[in-house]
Amino acid sequence: MPAEVSSILLYLAIFLIAAKIGGLLAAKLRQPPVFGELLMGILIGPSVAGWISQQLGFSPLIDPTTAAGDFISMLADVGIILLLFLAGLSIDVGEFKAAGKPSLLVATTGVIAAFTLGFGVAYICGWSSMQAAFVGAVLVATSVGISVRTLMDINRLHTRVGMTVLGAAVIDDVMGIVVLSILAGLAFGGVSFLGLAENLGLIAVFFLVAIYVGFKLAPRLMTYVNKLPVEEMALSTALALAFLVSALAEKVRLAAITGAFVAGLVMSKAPVVGSLKDKISTIGYGLFIPLFFVEMGVRTDLQALGSVGLLALAIVGVAMFDKIVGCGLGALLSGFGRGDSLRVGVGMMPRGEVALVVAAIGVKANIVGPTLFSITVMVVLVTSLVTPLLVKLVFKGT
Repeated sequence: MPAEVSSILLYLAIFLIAAKIGGLLAAKLRQPPVFGELLMGILIGPSVAGWISQQLGFSPLIDPTTAAGDFISMLADVGIILLLFLAGLSIDVGEFKAAGKPSLLVATTGVIAAFTLGFGVAYICGWSSMQAAFVGAVLVATSVGISVRTLMDINRLHTRVGMTVLGAAVIDDVMGIVVLSILAGLAFGGVSFLGLAENLGLIAVFFLVAIYVGFKLAPRLMTYVNKLPVEEMALSTALALAFLVSALAEKVRLAAITGAFVAGLVMSKAPVVGSLKDKISTIGYGLFIPLFFVEMGVRTDLQALGSVGLLALAIVGVAMFDKIVGCGLGALLSGFGRGDSLRVGVGMMPRGEVALVVAAIGVKANIVGPTLFSITVMVVLVTSLVTPLLVKLVFKGT
């Protein structure tokens, strides 16, 4: 059933007010705005406001399962795409290239540590090898949105640490797809090495075409359209390209936000990039980006996490520990000092959509029960809330 316009407008108003109140609260607590937005989402969602409404005999004001909630969720997806597009536009390509080798090592050691520790904890707790493999896979991929937003909020994205975290998260996404492809094959009847090779080939073609062709054509195209006598032609063209590249990334099974970041990166050399950043920042932070983080909080169901037990606590602990150790080790081997290695590890901590997809596949294949999905939700929630706090802490005094 289509959502009523009045319901959508009401949801938009509540989400935006909650986001800005959360930002003010975070400022009072000297934390990044994203922390307040996530917290306010939890407060206005089913976990708190919804539960109170039910106790009083009223229907919840905000219900993410309604048609209006689904519509807001789509707008929230646009928000995270704009955030990563803006991050790409803001990058110095030379700095990003310099972080290439450290990013690869950081991503590799982080993936190995996350999978090994997740597998080990689940296996020790009595899960089968296949079930434990899904637990390890849940912890593999970093969700860079939280870290990028926090690093931008504290003005630390344009540092060697920030570039390494961003580059490692992009590589991490590709590695996560490889692990997911192997496990999905095993879950549904065997691994197809031809299919895996096809996936990797498509990813390689995507990056080659998007980066090589993009750097050649995007600056020229943006310069040309900026001269056309149409209002905001350059802005509309940039957004269209960002959405197009994001859609292509989804088609090759990468995250849409990876495509958005690549689109921003190839446009970062355009002469109009300064104007684009200002306008996209206004659109993004004025509407779409806060929606994403508040919506993350709204979709968190704290009541569903009450029965997951000690295994959940162990896996959440591993989820916070594995990336700090694994990615921090990669940073140390890349020449970072101890302090910066810790910062890289903390920046790689959040988990998101890839973790939920892995858990959902395991449940659908009847390899793991719904418990894993509940645990994964808890991992996403805790790492999303804790990361802004820890990033702010480890960067203090730098």
